[in-house]
Amino acid sequence: MNNRQRGVALIVILLLLAVMVSIAASMADRLFSQFKRASNQVNHQQAYWYSVSAEALAKVALEQSFKDSDTINLSQPWAIEEQTYPLDNGTIKGRVVDMQACFNINALSADLRPQGETERVPFLVEVLQRLLEEKEVSQDAETIAQSLWEYVDKNNTANSPMGVEDSYYESMSPAYLTANAMLSDKSELRAVNQVSGEVMQKILPYICAIPSTDLRINVNTLKEEQAALLVALFFPVLSEQDAVSILKNRPYDGWSNIDDFFREGQLTKVSEELSKQVKGYLDVTSSYFELDAELLVGDSRVRARSLLFSENKENVMVIGRRFGGIGERVSDRSTEQKG
Repeated sequence: MNNRQRGVALIVILLLLAVMVSIAASMADRLFSQFKRASNQVNHQQAYWYSVSAEALAKVALEQSFKDSDTINLSQPWAIEEQTYPLDNGTIKGRVVDMQACFNINALSADLRPQGETERVPFLVEVLQRLLEEKEVSQDAETIAQSLWEYVDKNNTANSPMGVEDSYYESMSPAYLTANAMLSDKSELRAVNQVSGEVMQKILPYICAIPSTDLRINVNTLKEEQAALLVALFFPVLSEQDAVSILKNRPYDGWSNIDDFFREGQLTKVSEELSKQVKGYLDVTSSYFELDAELLVGDSRVRARSLLFSENKENVMVIGRRFGGIGERVSDRSTEQKG
């Protein structure tokens, strides 16, 4: 074999070696990816079962609270601030939130107008508008409140001067329709006319979406930073300072009944008409709660939200689960169609 043939053979061998190394590297990379994927699947499955265990713990705390008292209040075991528990190969931290310490936006899905009334905007729509105004969404508060009512009511007819129905949303890109039914999560409010990311950030701590058209705000579990809810309900009697004072001076284990609540501070000045109107939307107990847990297993992080419900104030059941989602992104409204 002459020198030229030996050179060609060496080049062929080097090319084969390069191809073999490339194939081996690709196989190793693919094998590592498959291993990582399988590991993540195992971790997520383990996180799911840990979340089920957390639900069981929350149910025990709630059932014990129902057993110990006729009211639901912030002195009970379920209301302990966010706790962190160590796990094998991870941690879990979470808290239980009263889903009746907020404005249930699904209450707007009920038939709110009295028989024969066709002109006046319903009281709860006005309450939502005032809540938005309290949180400095004054410019679009009326439009948002009435548009939400139109979004969840059971018809396709605009019943308010500022609200919009299907025709408005059909003109958007992409087009969609109103729900004409209860919302499954408060994040769906984002689809309503004039609700921007900034509005969501301001209003989220005060609203919720439970699978019921009832509005029963538990005054025993409202926090001082949620005083705007009381201001909106008792407009124009209560200022935010008055509402904060009432919640700050609340008995340790809450009020025994709504009549005791109405004997507090400025509430004694509420007219009989307004008192009668608001009383039906207040309570000292709750039936809906949410377990909000964040699980870290290995390198996998999972957010789990479980909706808990008690019909008889004895047993608690899980009626819904959601996984994922940490917060609302504040969007760039310049990329969206203007109303």
